[in-house]
Amino acid sequence: MKKAVESILRQTFTDFELIIFDDGSVNDVKKVISAYAKKDSRIVFLREEEHHGLAYGLNRMVKEAKGQYLARMDADDISAPDRLEKEFKFLEAHPEYGFVGGNLLLMDDDDRVYGNRKYPEKPEEKDFLKFQPYAHPTMMFRKSILEMDNPYGSAEKPRRGEDYELLMNLTAAGIRGYNLQENLLYYRETIASYKRRRLTDQMAEVTIRWNGFKKMGLNPWHEIGYVIKPIAVWMVPDKIAFNIRNSSKG
Repeated sequence: MKKAVESILRQTFTDFELIIFDDGSVNDVKKVISAYAKKDSRIVFLREEEHHGLAYGLNRMVKEAKGQYLARMDADDISAPDRLEKEFKFLEAHPEYGFVGGNLLLMDDDDRVYGNRKYPEKPEEKDFLKFQPYAHPTMMFRKSILEMDNPYGSAEKPRRGEDYELLMNLTAAGIRGYNLQENLLYYRETIASYKRRRLTDQMAEVTIRWNGFKKMGLNPWHEIGYVIKPIAVWMVPDKIAFNIRNSSKG
C-alpha cells in the first residue's frame, strides 16, 4: 500500500487530490493512511468501519471526487512517475475520447518485473470478447461520463467484474476509449491472484458478458463460447490459467 500511495504523491503531474478508501480494514491501514494525510494536504481519506465491497468503494470515490478527471489504481500496484501527466495531456488534447488507459508491467510479490501486458490502441466492441481490452488500474476517465447513479453497479449486489461491465456500458453508449501504447503501471499478479477466483464470481461474469455483448450489438448466442469462458477458466488449474493469461496479448 505504501508504495502505491508514494507512486502517486511523486507524480510529475502534481495538481490532484488523492482519494484513499479504506473498506473496513482490520490491520494498521487506518494508522498508515492517517499519517500520510497529515503530511500531504492532497490526500482525502475515506473509511468505512464495515466492509462493503469494491463496487461500493468505487462509487463512493467517484461521488466524492471534485476534479474534472478521475484516475484509478489499486493498493498493491505502482504507477509510473509520469502516468497522470500523460493521461491528462491526452484527454485535454483529444475531446473525442471519454477515457484513456495504457499497458502494464507485471510484477511478483517481491516487485520483480517478469513480463508485460499490451492492450489494443483503439478498442472496438469485438475486443471485449476475449478479455477486457483496458487495464482498469491504469485508467483515467472524464468525470462527466461517470455521473450516473452507481456507475460501478449496485452496492447491494457486490460482485467482481464491475469494471468490465462499466466499460461495456460506456462503449455501448458510444463513448470511446484509447490505450496509450506505453507502460503506465506496475501490476502485481501472481498465481495466488487466481486462487481467489470463486465460481459465483465467474457465473456473475457470464451474466455481465451476455448483457454487455447484447448492449454493444454483438449476438451473445453467436459468441456463446466467449460468454461462458469464465466457467471454463474457473475449471482450469490455477498455475495453468496463470500461464495462459500471461502468454497472451491483452
